[in-house]
Amino acid sequence: MPDTEFAISAGAGPGRRAAWRAALSDAFGPFEVHHGDAGDFAGHLRYVRRASLQFNDLHYQGQKLERTAGNVSRLDQEFYTFGLPLAGPLAVRQRGREFQVEPGCVYLMNQSLPYQATAQGAAGYRSLSVSFPRSALAQRDSRVGAFHKLRVDDGSPRGALLASYMEHLFSGIGSWSDAEVAELGERLIDLIVLFLVQPGQGQASEADSSVTVAHRQRALAYIRQHLADPALSPQRVAQGCGVSVAYLHRILRAGGLTAESFIFEQRLERCRELLLSPRHRHRSIAELAYQAGFAHPSHFSRLFKRRFGMTPRDLRAAGDGRPD
Repeated sequence: MPDTEFAISAGAGPGRRAAWRAALSDAFGPFEVHHGDAGDFAGHLRYVRRASLQFNDLHYQGQKLERTAGNVSRLDQEFYTFGLPLAGPLAVRQRGREFQVEPGCVYLMNQSLPYQATAQGAAGYRSLSVSFPRSALAQRDSRVGAFHKLRVDDGSPRGALLASYMEHLFSGIGSWSDAEVAELGERLIDLIVLFLVQPGQGQASEADSSVTVAHRQRALAYIRQHLADPALSPQRVAQGCGVSVAYLHRILRAGGLTAESFIFEQRLERCRELLLSPRHRHRSIAELAYQAGFAHPSHFSRLFKRRFGMTPRDLRAAGDGRPD
């Protein structure tokens, strides 16, 4: 299982501290690191990317992390992190709001907005977290806020279920297959939306009724299951789900999506996973593109570079340098 790990201890020199900032930026996008007491400054980071998810174990103290507006402008995409704090608290300031995350809660936070996070307490801050694109949430509910928090120590079964799910997910991360990770990640995001996002939204509008959400999720699941079909289209999806094309477009728009863009996004993500998988190194790039439903390799290559900032060939070369 390819993963990345980096640690820094108190007394580290400027070069090592710069490497720590670079490690954080590689994992989460550009950050500024403000040092507190040199005797307390320390950090440890381990993360692994599986399917469209990133699993993180982050522990730091004696420092404040800041994502500035300039940092945000260099992010590739908008993404959220769902976290289970193990030590803390962590004081966060975002959009003029101040809040705290600590053991005994789970939280969901938009990482693509400027914010400051200061580790407090003798043990600093540590959390297990999962990062994923905002689009994964928008597929289920377009009204997700910048920050949500849920207690897990108040006897509520909701928080306890999410915490337990996270613990078991992380304990088996080295054993789950890619297909299992993808499906388990989908279920985790379903639970996050159900327990964190939707309870704080009040009464759902007619456009986002439970029936509409259910139809939207069924349409997105149909698309994921039929990506290899080069003839996949809004008409084919609507027919497969037993709804009209007009209704399909309406329920997807309510989630901030279009059928065409979602099909292409999922096919590109599928190709990215296949290109990075050691099991498919012997297969040509064109063959993998066909498997994901692209009919024309040159068109696929242009879309891929636009989405990921590098060609499929460059991504495969970079992946070949990783440990299996």
